[in-house]
Amino acid sequence: MVNRPVFDPEGFCTSDDIVVMGLQAATHWDALAHASYLGRIYNGHPIDSLTEAGAARCGIGNVARLVSRGVLLDVARAKGVERLDVPYAITGEDLDAACELGKLTCGPGDVVLVRTGMMQLLKAGDKQGYHGGTGPSFWSVEWFRDHDVAAVATDNITFEYLDMDKHPDLLLVVHLLHLVEMGLTQGQNFDLEALADDCADDGVYEFLFEGSPEPFVNGLGAPVNPIVVK
Repeated sequence: MVNRPVFDPEGFCTSDDIVVMGLQAATHWDALAHASYLGRIYNGHPIDSLTEAGAARCGIGNVARLVSRGVLLDVARAKGVERLDVPYAITGEDLDAACELGKLTCGPGDVVLVRTGMMQLLKAGDKQGYHGGTGPSFWSVEWFRDHDVAAVATDNITFEYLDMDKHPDLLLVVHLLHLVEMGLTQGQNFDLEALADDCADDGVYEFLFEGSPEPFVNGLGAPVNPIVVK
């Protein structure tokens, strides 16, 4: 009998991979633990629940499955433009106008996709314009709360309106209100161009949405490959 050592290159071997990537560098969801202020994250958990090991509380792995009715709110098309100005602060009135365009009503549990048209700039190589700060603003937060939606995503990188020259006191305030106060999952870098064209063609702006994030344990965000079925 021959006793083989634990590692024997002539015996049975396997090879594996590791993945090193920025979890929020492409189409992604933010975990509720992604933002904090006054020393706390969502549900009053202390900021020290975040360590080098990740989020002990409110990590993206808690969003196990994200499947629901989805709605496209094409704010740009509702305003009669290919894309919104840079920067532009989307308000509750803008979201109402997009609902009217789509002949739909948003309600509890919906996943809302907000189209600004900024993805066109990224595809054209205009990264500076893509970072321009167009998106849902402080004046849209009450709308999302009143409609009690489950999640909201945009087709830009910052998610929200940013104009530090005009409103220096509103730095990422939508992140703080959505993630810390409301527990509203939000996402960025969603490519909504093909979906927007399809919705405009058939007039149907609602669909089955599947957008479960990659289940990175303790992650502060995770990439997603969203799918809609109409």
